This record gives sequence, C-alpha cells and structure tokens, in this order.
Amino acid sequence: MSLLVVAFLPVAMFGWIMSANEYADQGIRGAVDCDGPLGVMLFAAPSLAVYAAGAVYHAALLRGARRSRSAALLLVLCVGMVIASGGKVRAAYAEKTRPEHRESCGEGW
Repeated sequence: MSLLVVAFLPVAMFGWIMSANEYADQGIRGAVDCDGPLGVMLFAAPSLAVYAAGAVYHAALLRGARRSRSAALLLVLCVGMVIASGGKVRAAYAEKTRPEHRESCGEGW
C-alpha cells in the first residue's frame, strides 16, 4: 500500500494542476467549460479514493503493534492528499452542477 500511495503522487498532482473552468481562471466571467470538470474528476477522484484507503490503512497500522515513523508520515501525507484532492473534486462538482453548465453542456458527464 505504501508503494501505491507514493506511485499515485503524479496522478494526484496532475489532477491538481487541471482547472474545472479554464475560462474563469483567465478572467472571463460567466463562460462555461464543458470539458473542465470531467478532466479534473478523471484524475482527482481516483487519487481521492487511493489516498482515503491509504489513510485508513496507515491509521490501522499505527493503532496496531506495528507503530513506525514511516506509517505516521504516510498517514499525514494521505490525509493531506485527501484534503487537497477532495477540494478539487468539490470544485469540479460545483462547476458541473452550475445551471449555466447544465444548460450549455447537458446533464451527463
């Protein structure tokens, strides 16, 4: 599990650098980006799942007999990544559920 947590860092970082609405980032107010939320969710949602599972796994290691410094560090990393990835997922979902987005792009992902 530790290897998976470390190996998933590039996927999570790619999800962070993507924008849910590139037009809003450029300062164009009210513009709708139909591909933005899907692109963010493609990378941020799996990383959220991996890091949430990693946080549970490493928290269980700390509660058990195998208390180690590396498990504590990986737990802190996983919790931080869950918070960061969760923020991106929330932003993408909020962009997707905007009435303007639904009107312009449709209901589906």
